[in-house]
Amino acid sequence: MSKKVLFNVILFLMMFMSIFFVEHKVYANTMNQIDMDVYIDADGNAHITETWNAYLDEGTEGYRKFTKLGNSKITNFSVSDDSGATYTYISNWNTSADFESKVYQNGIHNISDGLELCWGISDYGNRTYTLTYTITDFVIQYTDAQGIYFNFVNLDQPIGNVSITIHSDTNFSVDNAKIWSFGYGPDGTIEFENGTIVLDSRGQLPSSKYMVALVKFEDVLFNTSNSASKSFDDIYAEATSDVEKSGAVSEMKIISILFAIVMSFFPMIIIIVIIAGIVVLFVNKDQEKFSFGTEGTTLPADSEIQYWREIPCDKDLEKAYWTASQYAVVSQAVLKKNIIGAILLKWIHQEQIKVAKTKKGLFSFKDNNYAIDFNSFFNADNDYEAKLAAMLKEAAGQNQILEAKEFEKWARNNYSKMESWFDGLIKYGTSQLENDGTITVTSEQVPAMFGKTKTITTKHVNSSMKEEAIKLKGLKKFLLEFSLIYEREHFEVHIWEEYLIFAQVLGIADKVEEQFSKLYPNFNQMSQLDIESTTIIARQMGYVGYRGMTSGASSDGSGGSSSSGGGGSSGGSSGGGFR
Repeated sequence: MSKKVLFNVILFLMMFMSIFFVEHKVYANTMNQIDMDVYIDADGNAHITETWNAYLDEGTEGYRKFTKLGNSKITNFSVSDDSGATYTYISNWNTSADFESKVYQNGIHNISDGLELCWGISDYGNRTYTLTYTITDFVIQYTDAQGIYFNFVNLDQPIGNVSITIHSDTNFSVDNAKIWSFGYGPDGTIEFENGTIVLDSRGQLPSSKYMVALVKFEDVLFNTSNSASKSFDDIYAEATSDVEKSGAVSEMKIISILFAIVMSFFPMIIIIVIIAGIVVLFVNKDQEKFSFGTEGTTLPADSEIQYWREIPCDKDLEKAYWTASQYAVVSQAVLKKNIIGAILLKWIHQEQIKVAKTKKGLFSFKDNNYAIDFNSFFNADNDYEAKLAAMLKEAAGQNQILEAKEFEKWARNNYSKMESWFDGLIKYGTSQLENDGTITVTSEQVPAMFGKTKTITTKHVNSSMKEEAIKLKGLKKFLLEFSLIYEREHFEVHIWEEYLIFAQVLGIADKVEEQFSKLYPNFNQMSQLDIESTTIIARQMGYVGYRGMTSGASSDGSGGSSSSGGGGSSGGSSGGGFR
């Protein structure tokens, strides 16, 4: 049983117990419906109109809390209600003021990490409020695409139903956008409807749920001034990092049913014993951790890094991956997108595989399409490269010629295998470093619950690995600035090829290729790593494999149901209701 499922079992039992032992909070105010209209103008600003329908019999004000807005600001906040009253905006909103002081007034309450849009309840009973406001720089220009990543609704009390419509002067569709949603699955939906994007909770949105939209625009649709240093793929990886996998959800449903049956027939004391047993097993479980010594894993800033011209980590890709991962030389998303492409380039360099032309395919270079031919593959350097080869050959099918679209589809359908391979790659790197003495292992017995003991295993990483990480960062800097410091010295072709392979690991291969094509115009004639086709298809293969894996547990971006969980790194709504 996985840790996540174990945690869910405990949580489920505790929730059941709360029926008997906890006095539930009952909201006197009832939120019936929220409808949101989000119009995005040509400059990427969002003009939002919200309609709140509620029954109210206590409290003094309604409020909407927003945090983590980044470069965006909220302006032009106004409120009107079903009586026809337009509220008066006051600059210094006092949340502690009495009911009468807030009648037909609205304002903004600044808090330490954001702000609250506030307005007076003004009268009890069945009420409808219309809120309008603008969020500037709503659309974000990432390094590779424009997009939206925003938590629209996350209130402190349940809502009967929520519907959100996003539109602009440009019609949205599968042709120019991809859409995902998080936090209100599995019944909730996100769809393209008549040129708009519509999110619908399809029923009650509990206070524990939220509505996050992630939208990628395939073209430059807006003149936004809000730029980010991350790629959209990095944001997608963050958004999906805590999405419940379909297998785990199914397992949880089965467990829930079984426990419901058990709890129908056994006294509460049995449940308490079960919970205690699970907790004891979890708390008493042996633990394993890394120790990086007093220096830790923080590397010097780029400005303090010196150029490094040699290939570090013994020119071993798996060791470089482990080092870059543990010391954050580049992000996890960059590593996972590029390590497969680097291994493919290595295999092409070793003449293990070939680049093949196909009549049709996903990626075109000049007038031809390319794929990877695995028919001549004969041997891998280690077990984890052999496992990768097996996956790629399985994806390629009977003809053993792998096209990018085939690999992306396979990765989407077999995302758990891909995730396992990435996890195993770190474990493999750890075991290799243990074997050569770079990592030493110590164990100690420590007291646990009920007189038991557990073993804590510490893997002590030699400081030499931090030096390797600094060299990797220095190599990255050298390759990025190669054309600026180029001294017309002679480089053997195999050195250029090694540079390209490791540039792939570090996520800068496209920039290095551009420099090489200018400084070494004859490179394609001298090397097997043709930078006009071979290196590009290897990079794209790694990219689509990663994309397929990360989308395997959620929507593929064409619309449909919302994911349960995910989207936790988004900014936007972080509370609200009536108080």
